[in-house]
Amino acid sequence: MKSLTEVCLFGSLRKILGDLDDLPLQMDLNAPTALPRLLKNLKIPLNRVQVAMVNYRAVSKDTTIHPGDRISLFPKEYPVFADWKDFR
Repeated sequence: MKSLTEVCLFGSLRKILGDLDDLPLQMDLNAPTALPRLLKNLKIPLNRVQVAMVNYRAVSKDTTIHPGDRISLFPKEYPVFADWKDFR
């Protein structure tokens, strides 16, 4: 049984992929994937992401995403994260 990985994009990150009505994205990852590679596949520059969360927990930007994870990506313009240095 395959487990879909859910990717939630917020703010300006949604616009990078165009006007998608069916968010969160559902991705079929076949193997663990580094977050930078996942972002590259989505054409989202790593420097546009202020905070990445996996399964509701803040993670570093070099973390590995596993099939079935839930990823939330927040852009730099979100003021609640303005004072975060990657994650806390």
